[in-house]
Amino acid sequence: MSQIHRTLLVASILFSAMFGVVITVGCDSQPQPVWVKQELEAQTDPKSLGGGKWVLVSMNSSGAISGANLSLEFGANSAVSGFSGVNRFSGTCTTATGQLKFGPLVSTKMGGSLELMKAEQAYFAALASVRGFSLEGGLLRLKNDSGTTVAEFSH
Repeated sequence: MSQIHRTLLVASILFSAMFGVVITVGCDSQPQPVWVKQELEAQTDPKSLGGGKWVLVSMNSSGAISGANLSLEFGANSAVSGFSGVNRFSGTCTTATGQLKFGPLVSTKMGGSLELMKAEQAYFAALASVRGFSLEGGLLRLKNDSGTTVAEFSH
């Protein structure tokens, strides 16, 4: 391949890359339609958390623990409660748009199988790490500081 062909090839690759960046940046600067903004706001609106029991479907990227029936309910005045596999728990939470943090949680002190007790400890640890949430496709996703989903729930 001659030097001219190589130069033309490199120039065309650079031009294509720059053109793609210009197109992408240009598209991102367009205002979003109102319905898109409303949908994004609804995904992070703390008012959307209430209205019934959320049942765990996944924790730390693995499926729900068989037979554990882990759950979470958001009540009035920042109250939260649920079932942790062996015990019932309750406490408070702090919310803001897209943000969620569980306050001190108290639970009953019943015992169960080793497997369920380990699942309960993991559940409480996951809840303690939560700093945010999103609602997407009927799923409540609880996220840690880095934005990693630590637990997913469905109604």
